[in-house]
Amino acid sequence: MQPRKLIMKNFGPYIHEELDFGDFQEGGLFLVSGKTGAGKTTIFDGMTFALFGETSGNLRSGKEMRSTFASPTEETSVRFSFDHQHLHYEIERRPEQVLAKKRGDGVTNQAAKVRLTIYDQQGKERKQISKKNEVDIFIKDLLQLDAKQFFQIILLPQGEFRNFLIASSNEKEKVLRNIFGTEMYQRFNEWLKEQVKKQTKQIEKQQTAADHLVTRFEWTEPATPVSLVETLAYWQTDLEKQRSHQQTIEAKKFQAEQEKKTAQEAFYLAKEIHKALAEQQELSQQAANLAAKESQILDDKLRLQQLDWASEHQEILRQKDERTAEVAQAIQQLTFNQQSLEQWQESQEIWDKSREVQVDRKDEHTAAKQRLQILAQLKPLAEQVQQQEKQVASLQETVTQQEKQAQHLKEQQNLAMNQEQGLKEEIQKHSIYQVQEVQLVRGENLLYQWQMLKKEEQQLTDTQQQLTDQQRKLQEKQQQLVSKYDELTEELVQEKSRNAKMQIARLSLLLVEGEPCPVCGSFEHPAAQKHTEYSNEEIIDSEQQLESLENQLQQVGEDRSTNLLLLEQVNDQFQTIKQKMSALKEKQQTTYQTLREILQPLMKNMLGQTVLKEGADKEPADPLLAEGLTEKEIATTYFKCQQINQQLKEQFALDSQKLTEVQANSQHLTEELTALEASLKTASDALRLEEGKLSSLKEQTEGVSLEQLNEEQEQLAAQSSRLAALIEADQLEEQRLKEQYTILTEQQRNLQQFLADKQQAAQLAQERLEEVLPAACTEQQMRSLLNDLEERQELRSTIKTYEQQQRFVQQRQLELAQFLQNKAVPDLEVLQEQVDQSEAAVEQLQEQVIRGKEQIKQNQRLLEELQIIYQQNTKQLEKISHLQQLSEVINGENEKKTSLERYVLQRFLTEILEVANVRLARLTRGRYQFELADKVGSYRSSTGLEIDIYDDNAGSLRRAHTLSGGESFIAALALAISLADVIQNRSGGIEIEALFIDEGFGSLDEESLEMAMEALEMIENEGRMIGIISHVRELRERILQQVVVQTDGSGQSKIRTKL
Repeated sequence: MQPRKLIMKNFGPYIHEELDFGDFQEGGLFLVSGKTGAGKTTIFDGMTFALFGETSGNLRSGKEMRSTFASPTEETSVRFSFDHQHLHYEIERRPEQVLAKKRGDGVTNQAAKVRLTIYDQQGKERKQISKKNEVDIFIKDLLQLDAKQFFQIILLPQGEFRNFLIASSNEKEKVLRNIFGTEMYQRFNEWLKEQVKKQTKQIEKQQTAADHLVTRFEWTEPATPVSLVETLAYWQTDLEKQRSHQQTIEAKKFQAEQEKKTAQEAFYLAKEIHKALAEQQELSQQAANLAAKESQILDDKLRLQQLDWASEHQEILRQKDERTAEVAQAIQQLTFNQQSLEQWQESQEIWDKSREVQVDRKDEHTAAKQRLQILAQLKPLAEQVQQQEKQVASLQETVTQQEKQAQHLKEQQNLAMNQEQGLKEEIQKHSIYQVQEVQLVRGENLLYQWQMLKKEEQQLTDTQQQLTDQQRKLQEKQQQLVSKYDELTEELVQEKSRNAKMQIARLSLLLVEGEPCPVCGSFEHPAAQKHTEYSNEEIIDSEQQLESLENQLQQVGEDRSTNLLLLEQVNDQFQTIKQKMSALKEKQQTTYQTLREILQPLMKNMLGQTVLKEGADKEPADPLLAEGLTEKEIATTYFKCQQINQQLKEQFALDSQKLTEVQANSQHLTEELTALEASLKTASDALRLEEGKLSSLKEQTEGVSLEQLNEEQEQLAAQSSRLAALIEADQLEEQRLKEQYTILTEQQRNLQQFLADKQQAAQLAQERLEEVLPAACTEQQMRSLLNDLEERQELRSTIKTYEQQQRFVQQRQLELAQFLQNKAVPDLEVLQEQVDQSEAAVEQLQEQVIRGKEQIKQNQRLLEELQIIYQQNTKQLEKISHLQQLSEVINGENEKKTSLERYVLQRFLTEILEVANVRLARLTRGRYQFELADKVGSYRSSTGLEIDIYDDNAGSLRRAHTLSGGESFIAALALAISLADVIQNRSGGIEIEALFIDEGFGSLDEESLEMAMEALEMIENEGRMIGIISHVRELRERILQQVVVQTDGSGQSKIRTKL
């Protein structure tokens, strides 16, 4: 890759600078000089940013590289062009930035932009890419480098490489790790150590859990195993004994349950006999009661038959009542219709009397229609008169206005000439704003930067407060966790003591005569202490509570450690914020002082102008002109200057625009006056013609106006509509009376026939009712029975219940006689005692079975948990052994004291030295060669990456720090350039044909400097473009081709070349 041109706009200290690398292709070697901080390294930041969107070391973003001297509306951009493999590439990037709007107030956020253009050898565009992701991928694939590697290749820190030669292996390891990215080996080693710690803690937790399980196992025959394997074997044997004993107890329990069942069956049979005897006596009494109710039941059955007959014939009575009601309704309708006929007769008489009024109304309507036809013929002529009058009036007004306009235009011509002269004088006064605007732009950028720093300071202050609150909360939480841990520890001790008492009491209950004690092994306990009896539920609850407390204690301990770690992290963050705050304060002060230096003289000049404008004999009296402006005043000062200059600028623009407008207006007034005079003559002629037409039209309409015609026409139209509506209403009323008479007479005939039909139906219904009534029952009695129909349900229920009770008593008496036949009366008390004894025996054995099962279940669970722990422990021990061994090997705990990372770096360094030896032999004429020392040092810090120098003149090795200044420069130069070559080869073999060597010359004496120059000239012959970054005077005298970075003292820099 051969750099061609770099153009930076508003980037760092540069406003618009261009560096053409093509100027140095013939000479090859050139010097980059300039004061410290002038912006020499920014040139390489620009190249790196254009290619990768990052700066060197990624210390500043593209957004932060925007120049403080840039105009608020001007964009920041970097354009870099280079040649590669017979193609020409041009890439331009614009970072994310905030710009002032070109129109109106306010700012706009501009997103980052990039454009890559590819040209062939003839300069013809081949392709263009403008999407950021696509450009980034294309550049990375093309160069096979990232931003960090590119900067390492193009800019060689010569001074650092001279120190690198004599540095220890540890120091070399840090440098090479950063270059070749071997941090993964270091992180892997640290990860292994952490894993060993974690596995060790896990094994300790497993052993603690196993010890806890051992204390909870209930032995049949206690033993003392010495390992987890023995414990598992002993527990399995003991569990088999417990299960055998449990089977014996369960067999006894089964026998006792059978005896209990036999006793209960005998007792229940005896109870049934006694119950049957009592029931037999009760049934005899019920039979006597039923016989006494028999006569009443016969009366109820007769009453039920009468009610059923009434219900069966109630439809006939209902039909007779309906026919009677229909006759009454027909009579009522006939009477109403007769009244309607009488009302119609009255309405017809009134209608006959109004016929004369209807005839007059029709005549009046015909006269109104005839008059409307006449008015319709006169109206067009009246409309023409009205239109002609308007046209004449309009022409008269036009003539009058044009006469006034002509006079006004003449007056405006004179005024415009005077205004034009005044504006020219004002424009000359206000043109000074252009000089002041440049300084205000610088002030605006500095003020914006200072305000952003103040905002950042506030953010840091808020973060500090948040960290302080978080620190306080974490400290309070730590105190709470410590207190809770102590409380849980004390509660756990108490619960362990309580559980131990329960276990002792439980074991004492299990003592069996003639068998050894599970605690002490003795066969006798003549003075055994009496213990409180505990149920199985209480013991199980205690063990669960004990386990719960242990889990809580463990959790609180972990929470306490986690909270302490968080507290330490917050403390570290707090210290970092303090450091940032200190650096920010220093940057604020520098920006503040620069802003004051710019604005104070500017404000003095501008306020002086303002005062002099008000009165030439006054002196500037604004308090802002005093020395020592405060931070608040400096913002006010800037905005006041900006407002004053903006007023001047706006006034200048306004006056210029007004002058142009006045000149254009003067010309327009002359043209308009000429046209107006011609128009005035035409309008006067047209007025006379239209006045003659108006006189002729008025004679034809006989002096009646259009308004009078319209008014009469509206009145007649309304009158005609009203009369037509009345005539139509008369016709509708006549038709209605005729139709109503027809309807009423027809209804009268229908109602009379309907009444006759209903009367006949009523007579038939009465005759049918009389046929069904029995001789002993009247219509009134039948109606009474129908009112009592609800009694039927109760009567049926009473009769049915009586019959059911009678059948039940007879059947049950028969069954009891059969059951008691040949049975003696048993003694219930004796049988109850036998049942109680058998239940007590079963309950006692059941309790023994439950206790045994619970003990076996708990011991089996403990055994399974211990087996899981044993399996985990075995795997954990094997895993930690492998991790420990791997960690020692990777960490360098071996004979050669070489870690895995250092071994990998040895391979990289060997490759670098092999390439460097070719170049070093040529630079020293075969005298020196690099060799990687293979001697094992006393410590790992001095082993593996030590570099020795083989001196061919002496025929022996020597330490690198024994080289002279010039020799060490040559060695470091060969090493640095070779490192760049290795990085390029490992990144795909792309050749960077331009290198820049940063400093490294200031400490050389005259002889060493001579040797360094000779070496550089030899490197130049390799065909590379080499730039030396230095401010050493001797180099400026010896290297004729130079890139000079000049600063004006305010922070702004420019680039010029000397060829």
